[in-house]
Amino acid sequence: MKRFLTTILLVLMSAFLLCGCSGEAPYDQRTVLLYFTNSSHDGLVYETSNISKAEYMNVEGLVGLVLDELFAGPSGTECFSVIPKGMSVRGVSISSSENGTVNVDLSGDFYNSLKKSRYASDELLARYSIICTLCQFDEIKKVKLYINREDLRNNYGEGDIVAPMGSESVLMNSPSSVETQTEKFVTLYFTDKDGKKLYPETRKATMTDNSIEKTIVNELIRGPVSDDLERTIDPDTELVSVETAEGICFVNFASGFMSNIQSGSDEEKTALYSIVNSLTRLDSIEKVQVLIDGKKPENDAHQLFSNPIERNVYIIEENEK
Repeated sequence: MKRFLTTILLVLMSAFLLCGCSGEAPYDQRTVLLYFTNSSHDGLVYETSNISKAEYMNVEGLVGLVLDELFAGPSGTECFSVIPKGMSVRGVSISSSENGTVNVDLSGDFYNSLKKSRYASDELLARYSIICTLCQFDEIKKVKLYINREDLRNNYGEGDIVAPMGSESVLMNSPSSVETQTEKFVTLYFTDKDGKKLYPETRKATMTDNSIEKTIVNELIRGPVSDDLERTIDPDTELVSVETAEGICFVNFASGFMSNIQSGSDEEKTALYSIVNSLTRLDSIEKVQVLIDGKKPENDAHQLFSNPIERNVYIIEENEK
């Protein structure tokens, strides 16, 4: 089945309305959108696929067929599946109490597989992938997920039960609607006890002043969630401003930023590149200039702050702690 790759970033899942492109499918087939994630695991992307109308007789059959396609994974190289391998559809039913809600029971090692992912965002992206794929159909308003006949729960099966979800429950990145966005997945870089390498940590953050740049820096100041990682910036650091112009992000800290960091040390290097590497994950930023009270630091033994600097991939250890 031939698929044509299309990418899109989502917010509140307005993108599922794009299924109108199905008019190009042969009369006996139906075009569907299969939602995966991007290479950064901070947004959803989709591929289109044609399914035969003769292969399903009702909504339940449509759900099973489409999820089989989704679980098979993307055909292109720019999409990545977040559904754990080996998952299958155990059963599908229409809710008798909630109009437009379908119950989907999945079979497989859902929680443990997602725990092993190097992206913390995958727990949410996995369910978003299913929700967005199914809610593109007019017949389906919400999806209630079960794992091995048990209610889907947050925190890898140990948290609260996840209620039926519709497209309005999905919050992802969208350049066209950043002003309405309240949460976003961000990938940040922290160090370990040795203090020489940086490790990625992806998590959902509340937007600060509708600025993704300011959100990223504030999250770095907050420090890592993982117990295996160490902060790179003092928690009492005051962020004065963040501005981006012509591909350069200017991050201005108050004077306390350098007070506990020895110039030319590994600590200074990891602090700087945790900021640079986190911000340059954004397509709009090529370089970062760190300022102290609006000026370049005077004590700059290794000339790290003299000019805007680019991403340093050599300091990153891609295997998360």
